[in-house]
Amino acid sequence: MARVFWDFDNLTPHLQNFMPAVEAGVDLAFDAAVPRAESYMRENAPWTDRTGNARAGLRARHEKEPFVAHELILYHTMPYGIWLEVRWSGRYAIIAPTLQTMGPEVMAMVTASVARAIKLMGG
Repeated sequence: MARVFWDFDNLTPHLQNFMPAVEAGVDLAFDAAVPRAESYMRENAPWTDRTGNARAGLRARHEKEPFVAHELILYHTMPYGIWLEVRWSGRYAIIAPTLQTMGPEVMAMVTASVARAIKLMGG
């Protein structure tokens, strides 16, 4: 009596491509958020400029450990930037309000990238 086994694994090749596709999408989402966050901070900073240095010194950057973590970091380059954030009960803060605005946007882009990766995998 002869036995025939048909072994076809369709899942493994797709899974091997899934995480790199997700990582690329997340990376793209965070990279796109950097200039948007900088623009948002500069346009919406609630203080009145004296020299323009604080507004011009608002920066964002994307730091990552691939396949582990992605961070959108917002910061001031002027030494007195911290006081704009914390003094007067945060009346002149722009970092936290920007994160509150950008967070949902970045998460929506990440969600869309995961959905695209799933679709590419045939899901």
